[in-house]
Amino acid sequence: MKRNVLFLLMFMILCPTLSMAEKTQEDLKIKDVFRIYGKRKNVVMVELSKEIIETYNITFYKSITIKNDPGALTFIRKCLEQDQKGAKKIKEVVSDGKIISAYYQIPGKTKDINRFILFKVSNKGVITLVYIEGELDSDDLITILFAKKDL
Repeated sequence: MKRNVLFLLMFMILCPTLSMAEKTQEDLKIKDVFRIYGKRKNVVMVELSKEIIETYNITFYKSITIKNDPGALTFIRKCLEQDQKGAKKIKEVVSDGKIISAYYQIPGKTKDINRFILFKVSNKGVITLVYIEGELDSDDLITILFAKKDL
């Protein structure tokens, strides 16, 4: 678990950002999380360039990390509740009746495109939300997340 969090953090920190159309997320409620919280203090939002992500058969990558914001956490959980309808729950961890970690696969607009939402709240209250879209399937994404990277 630590390895995939480290990979996501390294992915978010080391890669340049490039503005991409949000049409890929237009039917999802989590788009509001990126829109509302993306430029706030204690928030890091990352969109990866096509050159970086196409190696992994990914067509869109966007993530946001929010520190110490209980209001944002409540809002994100409400968004996830709506977006997970019709989604395949790959993994979901619930503590005290609240989602603390989730990995959902959402049907794409075309049959060869898959969409994924990854969500985690750390013990220190740091919220990470990731949206990924592409031709990869769930197994491909898990392979990417757990692959040992030489630094």
